Amino acid sequence: MAEWLNQYGNAVNAVSTIIATAIAVVGIIVSCKSIGVANKANEIAQKSFDYSRKKDRQEAERSQAVLVSAWVTPFGVGSMIAQQRIIVTVCNGGSQPVYNAVVSMGAIQGAAPELIAGDGAVPIGTLPPGKYKVRVPEPPHGMHTKFNASVGFTDSRGLSWTRDAKGNLIQTKEHPYAYFKLSLPVKDLEPLIPADNRREL
Repeated sequence: MAEWLNQYGNAVNAVSTIIATAIAVVGIIVSCKSIGVANKANEIAQKSFDYSRKKDRQEAERSQAVLVSAWVTPFGVGSMIAQQRIIVTVCNGGSQPVYNAVVSMGAIQGAAPELIAGDGAVPIGTLPPGKYKVRVPEPPHGMHTKFNASVGFTDSRGLSWTRDAKGNLIQTKEHPYAYFKLSLPVKDLEPLIPADNRREL
């Protein structure tokens, strides 16, 4: 009887050990899964934070540039037909000037170039806050071709931008004068006329 009890006790101890081991293994597995889930959550949170920080940085970089635009003034050719010039309105809606500004034309429809560069681009230099009129060369006409104005500039951070004829804002690595293929050095700047000035250009 004593021997049987001894064997029974050993068996119970063995089973208890196995159960304890199994519980420990399950605990380890659960802990590993919990750690994995926590790590994944941390990874997702970090990616979300990095994305938000990148987006905030991009918005900060664009904050001044988005306020600069240009468009062809309605009936802007007028008396300029003989001189083959078009009047473009340039707007800086910010509180600080932008620099190295260039105005040109580009096709929004048809087979003409999307950016008229070189002699077709007009440097205006510093563009203060406000709305102004600028004269630019009239681009060559083509069948079913429509044009609008484009503008390039450097913001107060030293970043270069172009808003193309379709209104897209693009950050460029090139200086605006180089992007618009102006002959350097630029000496003569086109004068800016305040948009509310009724003087004929």
